[in-house]
Amino acid sequence: MELGSPVILISAFGRGHWLAAALAKEGIKTTLVDVSSKLGVWPSEDVEGPFGFLRNERVSESQLERLYADDPYDEVSNGFTLWLKEGPFEFKGPVSKYKLDQSSLAAPVKEIIAGSSADKAAKNLYKHLEALSFDQSWILHLAHQWAGTTYAPNARGASVGAAVPLSSSFLVRQATRNGLEKSLTWLASKGVEVMRPHQIMDVSFGGGKSITGLELSGEKQGLFRLEQIIWMLSSEETYFLNERLGKYFFPEGALEPEWCWVRYRVGLQQCFERDRLPLHTLVVDDLSSPWTHENMMVLQRTSLADQFDVWMRIPTVQRFNKEYLTVRSDRMKKLLTARMSLSEPQILSFPQEYYYTYAQLGASRFPVFGEKQTSRRGRAGFGNLHLDGPEVWPHYSWGAYFDNHERIQLQIVNWWKEKLLKEQKEKKRKEQNP
Repeated sequence: MELGSPVILISAFGRGHWLAAALAKEGIKTTLVDVSSKLGVWPSEDVEGPFGFLRNERVSESQLERLYADDPYDEVSNGFTLWLKEGPFEFKGPVSKYKLDQSSLAAPVKEIIAGSSADKAAKNLYKHLEALSFDQSWILHLAHQWAGTTYAPNARGASVGAAVPLSSSFLVRQATRNGLEKSLTWLASKGVEVMRPHQIMDVSFGGGKSITGLELSGEKQGLFRLEQIIWMLSSEETYFLNERLGKYFFPEGALEPEWCWVRYRVGLQQCFERDRLPLHTLVVDDLSSPWTHENMMVLQRTSLADQFDVWMRIPTVQRFNKEYLTVRSDRMKKLLTARMSLSEPQILSFPQEYYYTYAQLGASRFPVFGEKQTSRRGRAGFGNLHLDGPEVWPHYSWGAYFDNHERIQLQIVNWWKEKLLKEQKEKKRKEQNP
């Protein structure tokens, strides 16, 4: 059976749903193939991740509609919150401006973090960032590093990726298994064909280094003809899905990240500090030490008052090392006890990697790459192949996702208009010369 659509998106974990809807709105027949279930055993909390949603004026109404087609978001009343040794720093709290003014940060850094610096002034600051001491610029490096997809040492943090808008309104949500289903239903209501094949078996190619089709198995199976393909999986996810596809699209092999985020579920007893924690807190113990392991943890509330998710960034080579994960948990409990002496932290569950093998989990949900791995990221070897996913995004935020999707949308809409124009000219030529 031969199927077909001018544009197909290969998606997982909700990636690209706004882009698919936006293309369908342009009158382009669009199909989204969801392969989430083929990429490992992941609970909804691991799919969601620790990065929340920093909303600013660049997020459009249609993008907001896509976000709220999933599980609902709750706004953190005092914004993004850092918990440093000297106390909390809330980016939208009643004393946030005073704390920022009283800090040792350089004036241009304060302006960027407050969102009041023009783009030109911000670019000028980045050119001269090395002239600032770490005490004058640490918060800008942190804005690049905490959710970044590229890791660099603290004092060079701003040399890679892009800064997340920490001063924007900050929202988080309790992810559920139904969230993806709701989003896929919303997508279908926008005129997008949604498919969930058992497997993507193979690829067909045409002239000029172009992809012409995918061979699918499942309820709808056969050769799926296409003209433009948007591939939203990393190279490692692609090899896990189907090694043959990996060799086609990423012939240099799967790019294994140097770092990844893992999630512990922790129980905390009632105490003054615990009860005043916001929905989401970034805990940094020592600003001058590497922002990894228990030195930089995300502490996020769950639906139960005494249970929290604790996320930390660890070396990828240690993902499945049970002894290593246990040592990190002991150090994490020690740090949490130092901050909340009566909380009596207990590990309720370890990261998924503690219980499953790579064959069951596959690639990390939130990989972080090294600086030297940049040259291999985002390289498409086919003219009609558009890449998206962790290897392309500068950081894990909806703003970064949407920026890349808008870039792809523009390319495909321009291609579609040129295609229609050529077809009209050809039709006119045939009418004039029957």
